[in-house]
Amino acid sequence: MKKIIIFNILILIAVGQAQAQNNVEAWAKLDSASIMIGDQIGMELGISVPNNFVVEWPHYTDTVTSHIEVIKKQGIDTIRKDGNLVLSQLYTITSFDSGYFEIPPAEFRFHPEGDTSVKYTTNTNTLFLNVTTPVVDTTKAFKPIVGPVREPYTFAEIFPWVLLGLVIIGGIVFLIWYIRRRKKNKPLFVRKPKPALPPDVEAIQNLEELRLAKVWQQGKVKEFYTQLTDIMRHYFERRYGFDAPEMTSDEILEQLGEIGVNAQAFGKIKDVLQLADLVKFAKAQPTPLENDLSISHSIDFVKETKPAPVVTAAPAGDVEKKNKTEETKKESN
Repeated sequence: MKKIIIFNILILIAVGQAQAQNNVEAWAKLDSASIMIGDQIGMELGISVPNNFVVEWPHYTDTVTSHIEVIKKQGIDTIRKDGNLVLSQLYTITSFDSGYFEIPPAEFRFHPEGDTSVKYTTNTNTLFLNVTTPVVDTTKAFKPIVGPVREPYTFAEIFPWVLLGLVIIGGIVFLIWYIRRRKKNKPLFVRKPKPALPPDVEAIQNLEELRLAKVWQQGKVKEFYTQLTDIMRHYFERRYGFDAPEMTSDEILEQLGEIGVNAQAFGKIKDVLQLADLVKFAKAQPTPLENDLSISHSIDFVKETKPAPVVTAAPAGDVEKKNKTEETKKESN
């Protein structure tokens, strides 16, 4: 009884294998059976198996045989057709040897999904590739080697060189400019000068800074009066336009008198200039009160002689609007 059961199982296995083999087809084909040495052609490997089978693909690296090389290979294409799984892969091959070469069958292994205990194999057909060499007519003289073909330059090829030339020229110009500036002891970059303060604002600002510096309190009386007169001489020059820094005190007073400075302001600046001359040339020692008055008189002179503000006439339309606004305010009150 056991022998009968075992016999039936073997029969079923054999029938299953036969059915599996009958539903499997493997193939190999070339785009052309003959090529010129060094040419490239396509070689396709494929197999068709039932849907529930897994295929182990044959592995080619750089060569198919010792005479045939693999240039590149594409991915495995998969399609399902009539209940079968159809797989195929395309190789690009070439040969650098002349002759008639055999491409042996590729072996495929496959088995049912989830069952590796039973494995089947099938092979593709054998292929033959004829590799020929060019026919050389030895009766003719050898021709010279053809030189490279000259092509016109494109903008993309010329532009980097033009850009490089401009950079070099710019660098040379900058270097010449830099050397000339250094020889003349000029700074490379000059800041834009700030707008000058009005003469009276600048003078009062400098006088206040001199007061806060407390120069004469430190025993530097001569230096104090030197700075004071320098500030005022610069103010005279900017305010009235005469060369006060190069003039004596008497010449400055004479010039101020001709301009017509009011008597009170003239008297204050006269006292300051005369006291400054006594300190600088006669080594006089003024009292602290006289030092403070010198600063104050100078500030008063600047305030009393500063330019009158310029009043611009408002447009007629603005005057009318202003008058209407004032009339409206009066009526509302």
